[in-house]
Amino acid sequence: MMTDKTVLLAGASGSIGNDLVPMFSKDTLILHSHKHDPTREGEFHIKADITNYEDVDRMVSAILEEFGRIDVLVNVTGISIDSFAHKADPVVWKSVIETNLNGSFNLVRAVLPSMRENNYGRIILLSSVVHQHPVLGTSAYSASKAGLTGLTRTVALENAVKGVTCNSIALGYAETGMAQRIREDVREKIREEIPMKRYIRVDELHRTIEYLIDTEYITGQTLNLNGGLYM
Repeated sequence: MMTDKTVLLAGASGSIGNDLVPMFSKDTLILHSHKHDPTREGEFHIKADITNYEDVDRMVSAILEEFGRIDVLVNVTGISIDSFAHKADPVVWKSVIETNLNGSFNLVRAVLPSMRENNYGRIILLSSVVHQHPVLGTSAYSASKAGLTGLTRTVALENAVKGVTCNSIALGYAETGMAQRIREDVREKIREEIPMKRYIRVDELHRTIEYLIDTEYITGQTLNLNGGLYM
């Protein structure tokens, strides 16, 4: 097992991505963002619109030219624009799908050829508990994250013999990220519904990511990181 891996962290400028950055200290870390710069530093920072395949392909080509390989893709990008389905703006609904699902595909599609050539790769996609147990007003978000399950399983099947694994993490309610947008009284109610009576810490997400990187026989799986919620 390689000790120094080249890791592409997609979505590094978001709150979860930003908090994950210092936890990859033993790896060569490449930070991706789109509109905003990460507040923490990595080995290399590059911008790309993940909804545009040509832009993603350009980014991956630049990384390969600079570092020679991408061993791990960790994609924590994601947006949610809440609306009841019967009131949802189709353009806005599509933008969530484009970012969360199509954007994930674009990243996976771009890194796979190099990983397959090297007979090694780890692809980890951030999904959500919401696609398993929907919340009012999240039809687009739920649909996009549910789509990641099918993408994960198929990519895993197609690349298993090439030493490339693909897994997703269905994240519950975390101390950072989109959960921070929830009203405090609602957050407290959710906290009480979680068997562990607390939100997920980012270091726990990082350890789960590290586990999936280090374990070569787990692929095509969605790991539920939710403190026992909805067991």
